[in-house]
Amino acid sequence: MNSEPAISVSKLRWGIAAVSVFFPVAWLSLAGEDGYPAAFVVLGGCLILGVGVQRSVGRLLRGRRRSRPVAPAMPSMLETIETHSAKPELPAHRRARFFGALGHELRNPLNSVTGFSDMLLGGVDGELNAEQVSSVRTIRASAERLLRLVSTVVDQSKIEAGTLRLQQQWVVPDELITESIGFARSRAEGISVIGGVADGLPRVFVDRHRTVHALVSLAVLVIRSSGTDIVMRVAPPRRDQVGKGFVQFDLMATLKDSSADTLAIVERLETPLSRSDALGLEVAVARSVIEAQGGRIWTEAGTAGSLRVCMTLPTSTH
Repeated sequence: MNSEPAISVSKLRWGIAAVSVFFPVAWLSLAGEDGYPAAFVVLGGCLILGVGVQRSVGRLLRGRRRSRPVAPAMPSMLETIETHSAKPELPAHRRARFFGALGHELRNPLNSVTGFSDMLLGGVDGELNAEQVSSVRTIRASAERLLRLVSTVVDQSKIEAGTLRLQQQWVVPDELITESIGFARSRAEGISVIGGVADGLPRVFVDRHRTVHALVSLAVLVIRSSGTDIVMRVAPPRRDQVGKGFVQFDLMATLKDSSADTLAIVERLETPLSRSDALGLEVAVARSVIEAQGGRIWTEAGTAGSLRVCMTLPTSTH
């Protein structure tokens, strides 16, 4: 870096000296004897002028070299790694990352349990008797329950960290309600769960897997609070005050103690995490997922002690 300016100055000085000598020498070679004195005078003047020009140019170049900004030293790879590693990770992000990894490790064996259960129920290894079928179905239902619980815990940690990403797609409401009824029946022992869907319903843009879990969580909440049969239906599409279309899902049940049961359901919907149980966590995630998709959840009291838990989903992406 420092040798290049020195070489440039040296070349410039030699060039000025050569030019200073060239003209007097050319004069001496072309002029006669009577022109020698004048040629020597010109030679001396050119040398003096050349020396002055050399000094001026040298000072100018050295000043530029001193004033040239020094490029900051680039940090080494090790320093860069240490700098980024020193940044503290937010507790919520660290917790979400941990539960995400844990959920991945738990889903694999649980999926194997449900898969082999289906194979046994399908008669791959021979026909099962009634008692064996009941046992395998209990094993499968328990594995599905654990899978839903793992997904709920992982989603809740992502919601708290603000990293939940929904996998939205266009889905027919009939498919959502049919799938939800199937899961709700597996968790409603001795209770009937029936459904109904209006004709010609528009599709909704939702995360299918999480929306089904939300409907199942609401259905289980109503089932446990009422202890009676419930009806899950999808009402005809409507529009809100600003003209946006939506589809409404209703979960209806007749309560034994209407006032106390209604208060319990409303409390669980408004403050689902007030109790440290799995259902409260499921309801909290359900509310967050539905609201993140532009919908909402609320309750309405009907006649003769009936209660309706309502959930809406928009029929457009905006």
